[in-house]
Amino acid sequence: MISGKRIALRPWQRDDIDAFMRWFNDPEVTQYLAIPYPCVTREAEEAFYEKAAKEPHHYCIVTQPQGRLIGNCAFHDLDLTHRSAEVGIVIGEKDAWNQGYGREALAMMLEIGFQGLGLHRIQLQYGAFNQRGEACYRAAGFREEGRRRDAWFVSGAYHDLVLMSMLDDEYRSSARRKPPLDDGAQI
Repeated sequence: MISGKRIALRPWQRDDIDAFMRWFNDPEVTQYLAIPYPCVTREAEEAFYEKAAKEPHHYCIVTQPQGRLIGNCAFHDLDLTHRSAEVGIVIGEKDAWNQGYGREALAMMLEIGFQGLGLHRIQLQYGAFNQRGEACYRAAGFREEGRRRDAWFVSGAYHDLVLMSMLDDEYRSSARRKPPLDDGAQI
């Protein structure tokens, strides 16, 4: 388990599948993942779990000290040759939205990626309508690289897909300006 100020990142467990199914069958949650009307079966979620559980760097986001599961995060397309990865985060419990948990989880993932894995570049992508996500990513130091115009059709409308990234020197520069998370800093 990796502990932050208010949350911890822990490995996935089979018991998490029920929460994952609830989140990934909720259009209000999945619209931010560009799958606005999903229909995920238990079999499909179990198969996804089996595959992902064997890969490193898939984490559950749990509150501390309660241990309440509120979301998950992972590195995708981890490329250790080119030292890059894509980060993804979802806060699935809607009563945990707008409380800074995503920002803290993202800060922890950046620390894992840049300091632990020695990555040079971490990217993410989101639908341009996701204002909470954009605020979180910009606050963490991500920079917009470009857009795929009208690439996502969500809730009856087309939206740009925004690509952002951060390089290791940008991370190290911003990390020098901020106290570590375990000293009470909020980002």
